[in-house]
Amino acid sequence: MSVRLPRRVGLVGGIASGKSMAASWFEARGWTLVDADREAHALYAPGTLLRDRLVGEFGPRIASDDGSIDRAALGSIVFGDPARLARLESLVHPALRERVAERISIAESRDERMVLEMALMSRWPEMAARLDVVLGVSAPMEVRLERLCRRNSLDPAEARRRIERQPPQADLLACAAVTLSNEGTREDFLQKLEVTAGWW
Repeated sequence: MSVRLPRRVGLVGGIASGKSMAASWFEARGWTLVDADREAHALYAPGTLLRDRLVGEFGPRIASDDGSIDRAALGSIVFGDPARLARLESLVHPALRERVAERISIAESRDERMVLEMALMSRWPEMAARLDVVLGVSAPMEVRLERLCRRNSLDPAEARRRIERQPPQADLLACAAVTLSNEGTREDFLQKLEVTAGWW
């Protein structure tokens, strides 16, 4: 009996866990990458409906010189204010989900192998169910803190604040069928990916 190999894979995990490394691993092997963060950035571009709605909601100071959304300025308004963060999510999430679903439909119509990198997929169970498998990537808090400090040139306090803005790691991984731990070296983690998904 033949085994049906996954062709639609999700990647979930917290900031600095290594899910983008996993996404790059798939992309290097010919998979079409749909990066939810990248798609969100595109929605913030000048001339988009969402960009204009966000400026109308949060004020002109979130608009950068090129007309796109200044994400740092927007973050300074909503983070630490649950009501304003909830309002932001109510505007962004429906538009982002529509865009991501469209990208996946295009990949499916072309019969492409596709990997969706999306930290908050656990909040979108319909999408998780549409995929063949969801892989989680985890790492201990101290490892993520060290990576984030090094990668973004942050002090430990700011790195911790960024991690704590996300839901707990366990919540982010709730929709994953398989979770790979990424507490060691890059080479160790890539070997785990090879063992788990190299035959797909």
